[in-house]
Amino acid sequence: MKTCTHLRRVPIVAAVLAVSAFSGPALAQQVTVVGAGPGAGAYQLAGAFAENINRHDLGITATNRASQGFVANTRMVETGGTDFALTNGIFIYSAQNGLAPFDDMKASKIRGTGPVTTAWFQMAAPKASDVEGYMDLKGKRVNYAQKGSNTDHMTNVIFDTLDISDSIEKEYMRWDQAATAMTDSSIAAFGIPNPVPSPSILQASAATPVRILPMPDEVITHFTDSNPGSYRDTVPAGSYSGMEDESFDTVAYTAFVVANADVDEDLVYKVTKATYDGASRDFLVNSIKAWGIGLDAAEDGGFLEQIKAFGLELHPGAARYWKERGLIN
Repeated sequence: MKTCTHLRRVPIVAAVLAVSAFSGPALAQQVTVVGAGPGAGAYQLAGAFAENINRHDLGITATNRASQGFVANTRMVETGGTDFALTNGIFIYSAQNGLAPFDDMKASKIRGTGPVTTAWFQMAAPKASDVEGYMDLKGKRVNYAQKGSNTDHMTNVIFDTLDISDSIEKEYMRWDQAATAMTDSSIAAFGIPNPVPSPSILQASAATPVRILPMPDEVITHFTDSNPGSYRDTVPAGSYSGMEDESFDTVAYTAFVVANADVDEDLVYKVTKATYDGASRDFLVNSIKAWGIGLDAAEDGGFLEQIKAFGLELHPGAARYWKERGLIN
């Protein structure tokens, strides 16, 4: 009986290389992070977060996956559909207390790691149009972004509070698509809760000057009274082309990186340290300026009071890092 002697003659070096090729990359821990879809600041923020992990020698490979936004992200991190996610205090509080848009669940697996940025709800319309306030959108076509997104939820709340939802012609495009549609006059306006400036609104303002609509007091009050994760704020003039001399009032919230409670403690510690160590600041801020807001907030630990206010527990890996920084006992 013949033996397959050619199998026995594989060079030793080749065999070693084969083993090395298998054992190297395969040993890296694979993690996912979700922020939003293209055209949203959260997509860029999550991309910078993932790339910063990859540029450190942590034995961790991070992938930024496009998502429908913070509503979807909150659900995904709770169910283990992602390891890390960007979301906000509004949705964390709502998910943990079974409030809309999470009235079908009661989250218990969401854990905090650290702050990312501040986001302001912005409804953009062409400066040259007759839309000067939210009520002027009655009977017009408005983009709500993808269904299940934070934009979709907040836009519904706004128009429900103003009692004009039934008159709005709703579109559900991505934010970058909405920017193009508005400059083409296919829609009257589009909204997005984003850092300022928002990538999609910058895209639109490059083609035509824009107006950010001031949010009515009753709408801001509705948000702030119903959820401790939100607050009133005024964005100063000069945000976009067309807004050089105009500020706007709106509702704001802090965005955080959160992790599923079951993600390994050492992994979360390494990721948190790599993110908030001062050596990463230039990379993150140069990737997207809005990261600077969260990194500044991390310096004095003020964000820790925020997360207490809406009931977010720190992940043990993150807590270890913030203890080392002397920000918690």
